[in-house]
Amino acid sequence: MKSDRRSMSRYRATAICFAGAMVAALSFSTPAVGFEIFGIRLWGREQPQEVAEPVPDAVPYNVSLTVDDAEQKEFLESVSLLVTEKEKPPSGTIGLLTRSKNDKRRLVAALFSVARYGGTVNITINGTPFEEVPIDAVLNSGAPVNVAIRVEVGPEFTFAEPDASTTTGEPIDLSQYGVVAGEPARSDAIVEAEQKLVVAWHEQGYAFSKIASRKMIADHASRTLEVDLRLQPGPLAIFGPVTVSGAEDVDPAFIVQQANIPEGTVYSPKRLKDASTRLRGLGVFDSVVIVESETPGPNDSVAISIEVSERKPRTIGVGVTAATEDGIGAEAFWVHRNLFGRAETLRIEGAVSGLGRNNFSTSLDYHVAATFTKPGVWGPTTSFRSRVEAQIQDTDAFYKNSVSGSAGLEREFSDELTGQVDVVVEYARFEDTNGPSTSVLVSIPGQLVLDTRDNKLNPTTGYRVLLFAEPTYDAYNGNAFFKTQGAFSAYRSVNAADTLVLAGRVAVGSILGASLTDVPADRRFYAGGGGSIRGYEFQHAGPRVGGSPTGGLSVIETSVEARYRLTENFGLAAFIDGGGAFTSSTPGQGGQWFTGVGVGGRYLTPVGPLRVDVGVPLNKISGDPDFGIYLGLGQAF
Repeated sequence: MKSDRRSMSRYRATAICFAGAMVAALSFSTPAVGFEIFGIRLWGREQPQEVAEPVPDAVPYNVSLTVDDAEQKEFLESVSLLVTEKEKPPSGTIGLLTRSKNDKRRLVAALFSVARYGGTVNITINGTPFEEVPIDAVLNSGAPVNVAIRVEVGPEFTFAEPDASTTTGEPIDLSQYGVVAGEPARSDAIVEAEQKLVVAWHEQGYAFSKIASRKMIADHASRTLEVDLRLQPGPLAIFGPVTVSGAEDVDPAFIVQQANIPEGTVYSPKRLKDASTRLRGLGVFDSVVIVESETPGPNDSVAISIEVSERKPRTIGVGVTAATEDGIGAEAFWVHRNLFGRAETLRIEGAVSGLGRNNFSTSLDYHVAATFTKPGVWGPTTSFRSRVEAQIQDTDAFYKNSVSGSAGLEREFSDELTGQVDVVVEYARFEDTNGPSTSVLVSIPGQLVLDTRDNKLNPTTGYRVLLFAEPTYDAYNGNAFFKTQGAFSAYRSVNAADTLVLAGRVAVGSILGASLTDVPADRRFYAGGGGSIRGYEFQHAGPRVGGSPTGGLSVIETSVEARYRLTENFGLAAFIDGGGAFTSSTPGQGGQWFTGVGVGGRYLTPVGPLRVDVGVPLNKISGDPDFGIYLGLGQAF
């Protein structure tokens, strides 16, 4: 959809790009680590295996676990220390007796967790109950000791009507927190309910609320569990003073500003979470820990201590990129993350790409840029960003040689809503189907993004809305035009395990106020490629003259994709993409509709899925390939 889709594809490149850039970054900013993918070590040393120290006076043993309910046996085996730690014999008789005692406690607790309060656990050592074995008994004199565990699970208990209130007498409905009369009386449900209850009161501003007492009585005649719970709310708390420790080169006052925890406001766990997220997002800290005082201060205040550990401010990175649209390339960058002590970032970068593109032609893309970012210029959620850039871009649609500069603001209005506005000036010379041209553009692009996705690179639920507008004046040619774009994508998990996700996307754009020839080639709309309509070459799903794409004044893109996770690390996808670029400012008029279908594979990594898609065009363009292969990091949309 966007005219700079080729440059975007460079950042969606394959694992080669990811690995190459990370090699250099890690080598300059962190200790050497190992990284493996598909079982192959890409870099770093293999971590040495720990060698277990010999156990003095070891008591080897054989163990058997008998359960009168076969459905619970596997669960109890996973809980039992005597079973899971059999290959690590304890030290001496006391060690084995201690392990047996702890095991009995664990197994009884495990029975409680499945609502079995009438069960029994018996453990014998060489036929004698472990409680009766003398601590000076000699158990390691010959053959392994025989340990036998016998568990009688007992009947399932259900919750009786719970009795819960605050210590001031305010009733509490525990059914809202998972303790429901008539439901299985899992002990875990009680613990979870207590945690949720305390969190709920914390969120109302009661920072010092806690469980004052808990009583549980099992009625074996009715097979019910009575729960009696009291919550001590404590006072309504406010935030007290905020202090900073661990800061060396970063201004502590700036850290307090960015944390945005105003003294005297009502205590809020969400504000603390947002503060931690915002401070980590500055990129200058290895760790951020926010510590609350455990007891009330003056006026029932909560003192806050922010403990930070700064990372090294400078990073140098080099990498190799590989993409089906761009060919092979190389890039390098230098970053300083704390220029003046308030997390100002300067990034200088350069890249060359296109080697191997178009049958190893000599056309290459070049790019150099410097970007300065200053957070907290207008409150903690607004950042200033400026950039100067020079590039040579050679695509099937046009050849561009340009220099540009921009400055603007980006603001986080909420966790889900962000916006930005810039002023951009660009001088450019073009060669396209209309011949050579020159432009001097002054534009004010602005956008709003509403993003509720649970994961940016591999979403399973939520949606994303993008609204973009860019008024532009061409001072060289005296033309003006107005570019608008809108995009909506949604994600829905079909099952509780999130193994099957349905995703959809629609995007529409239009340019008003100028003819196609008056709009510089790179500002027009194009369609086709890995982030657009798969199955078609980059920029090819639209108007063409003499076999070369011309771009359009409008665009439509639609995608429907089903994503299925086969295992913890591997997944499959099937998709249908449709749309195109059009010569009219009205989307859908003055052009052809293109449709592509295909399948893909996903390798799931901690930083997002590595993606391989194969798309086939349903209405093939003469002279174009019969299919396209697209590589990337993250889902297609």
